[in-house]
Amino acid sequence: LYFLLLTDLSVISTRVSAYALVCGMVLAEVGLFLFGLTFFVLAFACAICSLEQTSGDFQGIPMSGLNLYKMTFSMYSGSHYDLLDDHPALLIGILVFTLVAVVFLTNLLIAQLTCAYQVCYQDMLGFARLSRGKIVAETMHSVPKARWSRFIERLRLDERVEFGEGDIGLAGGDLGPVAAGR
Repeated sequence: LYFLLLTDLSVISTRVSAYALVCGMVLAEVGLFLFGLTFFVLAFACAICSLEQTSGDFQGIPMSGLNLYKMTFSMYSGSHYDLLDDHPALLIGILVFTLVAVVFLTNLLIAQLTCAYQVCYQDMLGFARLSRGKIVAETMHSVPKARWSRFIERLRLDERVEFGEGDIGLAGGDLGPVAAGR
């Protein structure tokens, strides 16, 4: 719970805030990947169970699906792969699944994440600025009135700012260097 509160620290920088928002938006793409992976795991688990094989790792759809997930995330033991040599049809099914799930779906996930990030990032910069402003506005309620009044007095916004020699200028300005560019 406390780590979720750390996301409020992302308002320190607009770029970090935009990145945090983009990560939230890109999670939908990861969800689509997991849905597609689940579809392929279920389809291959059903196909493997219909094979005539006696491997203990692939007896029933739930056990087959679990082991296919393990293979996808590189958690399946190497010694269990050696036992697949006794069942050539099962080995071919596993190789096709590995090709589809690990190679195709993983590369598809990478492409989706890259494109989603590029599309969302520019929009998220503006949204991050709005989100930053919202957090600052919410925090303003916790600033004591006397402290806020001292801060406003130190700004001297009621004094006129001279832009050039002899120019009376406008009140409420800040005479200082302005960053060129963005």
